[in-house]
Amino acid sequence: RRGGVTCRSSADGAGPYPANRQATVASSGPGDNGDGSSDNGASASTSAAPPETWFAAPATRNGDSSDGDEASQRWRAGSAPLDKTDFTKFVRFFRQASPYIKGHRDKTFVIVVPGVITKDTLMLQDLLSDVALLHGLGVRLVVVTGVQDQIDEGLRQRGLRPKYMGGYRITDRAAMDIAIEAVGRVRVRCQQAFSKGPTIPMIRRHTKGDREIHFEPALSVVTGNYVMAKRRGIVEGMDYGLTGEVRFVMKDEIAKQLALDNIVLQSNLAFTSNGEVLNCNTYDVGLMTAVSLGADKIFFMHTDDVAQLGLPAWLPLSGAQEMLEQRVEGLLSSQEMDEFKASMETVAGEGQPAAPHSRLPSSQPDALGKSMSGLPVSPELLAKLPRHELVYNLDIWHASGFPVALSTAVIACCKGVKRAHLLDARLDGGLLLELYSRDGVGTMISADFYEGIRRANVNDLDGIKAILEPLERQGVTIKRSREQLEAVIDTFIVCEREQKVMGCAMLLDLGATDDGARVAELGAFCIDPAFRGSGRGDSMLDYVEQDARAAGVNRLVLLTTRTADWFEQRDFMHSGPAYASTLLPEARRVRIDPARNSQLYVKQLEACDASMPRAGKRIGY
Repeated sequence: RRGGVTCRSSADGAGPYPANRQATVASSGPGDNGDGSSDNGASASTSAAPPETWFAAPATRNGDSSDGDEASQRWRAGSAPLDKTDFTKFVRFFRQASPYIKGHRDKTFVIVVPGVITKDTLMLQDLLSDVALLHGLGVRLVVVTGVQDQIDEGLRQRGLRPKYMGGYRITDRAAMDIAIEAVGRVRVRCQQAFSKGPTIPMIRRHTKGDREIHFEPALSVVTGNYVMAKRRGIVEGMDYGLTGEVRFVMKDEIAKQLALDNIVLQSNLAFTSNGEVLNCNTYDVGLMTAVSLGADKIFFMHTDDVAQLGLPAWLPLSGAQEMLEQRVEGLLSSQEMDEFKASMETVAGEGQPAAPHSRLPSSQPDALGKSMSGLPVSPELLAKLPRHELVYNLDIWHASGFPVALSTAVIACCKGVKRAHLLDARLDGGLLLELYSRDGVGTMISADFYEGIRRANVNDLDGIKAILEPLERQGVTIKRSREQLEAVIDTFIVCEREQKVMGCAMLLDLGATDDGARVAELGAFCIDPAFRGSGRGDSMLDYVEQDARAAGVNRLVLLTTRTADWFEQRDFMHSGPAYASTLLPEARRVRIDPARNSQLYVKQLEACDASMPRAGKRIGY
């Protein structure tokens, strides 16, 4: 990680985070090109910093927080004057953000905000301020809010115990009344935050004159009966009462509101065709909304439950499956699995064998051994389910003990949402940093950008030769016999699909130059024409660059006569004729044919942090 980001810290748990209590920490996350395609090779990330290093002190919160002093309010609202010493940083950030501002414009994002965040006035206020800024930058937004913590607290205040089974609340009339009240309170707070505009001194310099100022709400927010549900009903003898399951989302109606430049605010409450109000799972509502709309991104705001996992900056679906397989294999073979089995044979908290299909509700939403569907996940099911299907199964995710935000993010990507992001809501400006900085600050889940990319072997020779021959005939690359390719096969990287080589690249270590730079040459870089335009070239270049950096290379060079434009767009700089350049080691320079007039393109690589994941397990830097 090359720089730091500022996180909020509260040592005394009072809530506000004035400027003199900021903590600068190293953090990292996924870069993102913002266009929904495979990564562009210029975005970058590092492995996630351990969660315990993100904050100088734990952010303890106990519901509503005070607003702090005037200076703190101005600092959080962004209305305080920018210190002149920060001008350079501001300009640098703005320039770096510019391609992402354009890339995210008119994209549709769904942001899921659970009850642990909506109950905290300050955390919610700061988050909504950033949401409003995203809207101003042209992003189409649906904000899905939850009130689980508020319902639990309200029930306890009335002397009642929250009841859960298999990760779902058992919603009786008392719980529903509290839910309706809590949803209304959160809705008003959101509308209040979105109605607040900039102060007059902030806008008069660059926008309206004093006769043109109108005090209308800053943003338009709409909410409605966009989510239809059905009663969960009786599952294994347990009546879930007024708990609902999402049937469908009125995607066309939501799309109309987004097209009218409105922010759509959606709660966890949904309606039946008979007009009944049901209490649905917030994550299910967010998931169904994102999938129905074909959202470009879905964000899950979280606190400790996800942060303590120490997830990497980028988690491909293949990595998520590996993580789940490891957990499930542990359940199947270890003492944890014995406990898992026992939990399905014993009534929770009683320590006595339960009658067949007899279970008691828990006061906690996450009970070991219970699935999201309310049914036990049996060892037989875990053993029989094909490994490639594990990642798609919410029941398995939940029974394995992973936070619901993580499992829902994975399922969202499986169902067609391009990218899912997990963001710690305690990080001030996390949404902005994730979307408009190169490195980001959270965990991004997506399809595997590096799927099929690996080091070549002799079995790939025919495929490599077939890809390079058309370019050799055109004079784009130098001719190499099969024997010459075999002699350097260990320097090749290939991209394959269904055992067919789709692309190749050669990374040749050239040693050091007179100025002490460690140089490697990128050559024979080619993607099969049938697969161009799919982002595989960017993924392969990114992989090669990571591999070079891990080997200590700090100067990547390319000799070309015909393909300069593509590489210039990916930060390679033209450095004149290759045969005369001192940027190459002399041993390589003397082997260049001046008559070919190959041009040299150079890309400087930053030093590789040993803590970074290996090539193919991170995006870019």
